[in-house]
Amino acid sequence: MKYSIKVALGLVAIATLAGVYYGDNYMTTKKDERQKETTYAIFFDTKDVVKFTVQNKNAVFTFIRDSLTSPWKLISPIAVAADQDAVNNILAAIQQLTVQQELLNTEAALKGDKAMLSEFGLENTKNSVTIDLKNSEIKQLFIGSDLDLGKKSVGGFNPASVYAMNPTKKLLLVIDNSFISVLENKTLSDFRSKRIGDFKGTDVVSLDIKSHEGNIVVSKDKNSKWEVQKPHAWPADPAFLEEFLGRYQGLLGQKIYENQNVTPDLKKKFNLLPPSAVVDLKDSSGKTLQNFEYGITKDGIFVTMRDGAVAQLNLDLWSDLIPKDKYFLNRQVLLGINLDHISGLKLSHSTYLRKDNNWYFVESETQQPSVSQPPNAEVLTFFSNWELMTADDLILNATNEDLVHFGLTKPLKTFSFLFKPNSNTKSIEIIVGNRVPKNEKSVYLKRSDAPTVYIVEAGWLSLLAQLYSVGDTSHTSVKK
Repeated sequence: MKYSIKVALGLVAIATLAGVYYGDNYMTTKKDERQKETTYAIFFDTKDVVKFTVQNKNAVFTFIRDSLTSPWKLISPIAVAADQDAVNNILAAIQQLTVQQELLNTEAALKGDKAMLSEFGLENTKNSVTIDLKNSEIKQLFIGSDLDLGKKSVGGFNPASVYAMNPTKKLLLVIDNSFISVLENKTLSDFRSKRIGDFKGTDVVSLDIKSHEGNIVVSKDKNSKWEVQKPHAWPADPAFLEEFLGRYQGLLGQKIYENQNVTPDLKKKFNLLPPSAVVDLKDSSGKTLQNFEYGITKDGIFVTMRDGAVAQLNLDLWSDLIPKDKYFLNRQVLLGINLDHISGLKLSHSTYLRKDNNWYFVESETQQPSVSQPPNAEVLTFFSNWELMTADDLILNATNEDLVHFGLTKPLKTFSFLFKPNSNTKSIEIIVGNRVPKNEKSVYLKRSDAPTVYIVEAGWLSLLAQLYSVGDTSHTSVKK
């Protein structure tokens, strides 16, 4: 046999085997689908669903989505954002409805016999499901009355079963009642989203808060760094801004008052006319991404939603939603200092130099520690407390009278941070003032290079006292 003939026969054999394989696979798939069509009251693949409707005694609820990865939208009875978990859960419950029994001699019901439909509660049923698939196929399930065990012979079925009709099947069905117990009392509030924030955090470049405490404006500069603009210009705390926006994105209403029910009288009752506070989030073009109007009463907080509804929240959330301006400020005491450039710590009678991230006691700034000299653990601990120290509060525009009152003109103690020669930064003196009245656990302090006064916790003063005891012949103590 010629070589070309052998090759041709081989290819025919391979094609035949492939045809047998794929044919068997196709038949197996079709067999599985037929089995599922028999097993389930309404069979479909959730990834193929582009629209579905559930009806109960309260309303007709219709959901649509653009693609498998798109969120569900509620378009009926009103168009509002949908609760994705609630929608997916109800769709999964529909998909899992199994057939307990097919009722013999009920073909007439499938052909529209009103008497038989009425007998099984299917003539004017209030509960139904319609599934629209992406191939334009529509599947339906109508759910009738509970089984009457005293009237019908249905074997050993639990009375928690109901009659149902799928128009594509030949007989009426008996299915479990658990789905109906879930569906029949659903209302709009069960399916609509209770999420109040409807924006992307990355789109926000400006926020404006107006309340009885004043006006706070925070925005990103040209380098995308957050800056407080009002009430005082100051670098913002990026971590707090991220937390604040995340808080709004995750905010869920306890109770929703739908737009059509929100009357002027209701808004007045909720103190929304005028609002107690307003939060406005804007994008880079200055367009409002979302505006939140707040009212507060003894019953709770009330806030407007994008769709015109009003959500009710717990009273204890007020300080989180309308924070004081100080929380937006970057309150790091060493803000703007490159910590890697710090080369030493100078006290009145002693100096500690930093070398390879260790600290050594020296008699003067020009002296270098000896090779055998051990590092000073107390200074390392002290600096670890200081490098990321955050103030409880800031006083940005302190007057001379304030400085006297805070004890900063005749300080308790001072110390200075020294910097590497090539950093072009002069030494910065830290001036430690009085304890804060009515808050003895905090102390006033100030940097020599800025007018700002910081209120910080005073626990580190005991470490400062230990450092002063080294090389200080006067043994002057620091008030702990």
